[in-house]
Amino acid sequence: MSNIATKRTRNSASFADVVVFVIAFALFVFGLYLFGASFSSPAGTEFWVFWAGLLLSSFAFLLPMIYMWIRDPRPRA
Repeated sequence: MSNIATKRTRNSASFADVVVFVIAFALFVFGLYLFGASFSSPAGTEFWVFWAGLLLSSFAFLLPMIYMWIRDPRPRA
């Protein structure tokens, strides 16, 4: 009788995976910083700093998804 557990492939992150996720986390934290900084930014700039923070944080969530989509080894139809 064969052992099914020994036939499974090991799921482990590559160095590039780790780099992308660290960059995404850093962008998310910086986006939160910009969002918070918008409440005490100089007059006339708070609108742009506020939206830059929100958009950067949103993009930080999309970055790993885009990376995995590009890196996906399965053939596309």
